[in-house]
Amino acid sequence: MPVREYEPYGLPVHDAEESLLIIRQLMERSTKHSTFSGLSGVLAGVYAISGCLIQWLAFPRATILFTHPVRAFLALWSVVVLLAIGTDFILTKRKAVYVGKTIRSRLGQQMFLASVPGLGTGALLTLFLSRWNAGNMLVYAPPFWMLCYGSAVCSVGLFSQREVSRLGWAFLIGGALTLGMQILFAGSAGSIGLAMTGLTFGGLHIVYGIAVSRRDGW
Repeated sequence: MPVREYEPYGLPVHDAEESLLIIRQLMERSTKHSTFSGLSGVLAGVYAISGCLIQWLAFPRATILFTHPVRAFLALWSVVVLLAIGTDFILTKRKAVYVGKTIRSRLGQQMFLASVPGLGTGALLTLFLSRWNAGNMLVYAPPFWMLCYGSAVCSVGLFSQREVSRLGWAFLIGGALTLGMQILFAGSAGSIGLAMTGLTFGGLHIVYGIAVSRRDGW
């Protein structure tokens, strides 16, 4: 049957195809959260808490770390970040295959690109503070991590479910509170930053991971 019979308003065929493409992308967007792994969120939180415990317990007792404290700090948290990213990639890929999707979709690429500015800014700020460590500036890295990570998560939340945006806002609030407390109680800035890192990157990720797993499975 001719296509024109289905175009009572004179809508061109290419416009109809474009509309169908947009609808398909919106449907994909609405179900994209099913590829997220709740277990990866929980494990990311465990990695962050472990990093905080190592820094709190091991660093003061290891004399070799005081020779290169900045390198030790950067190495510890680089390992934590790599473990979190690697675990998330593996588990999300496994979940995507299970539900018949792929993490390399166009929407997945958009989500990745949306997170790059925030995460990249956090990395640059960390390197900048590490170069000015004469004044122990790295104690102020955690709130900026929270703020940059929160911005990245909020950007990703535009393409995902509401829980992701809420997680991003929770990090933004946590970063602002941490920075404010460090300014008010400068003498305890290091302890405040470490405690809030465990609370946000550890606690919030675990809570989020459990919430996602209860709805979409591990």
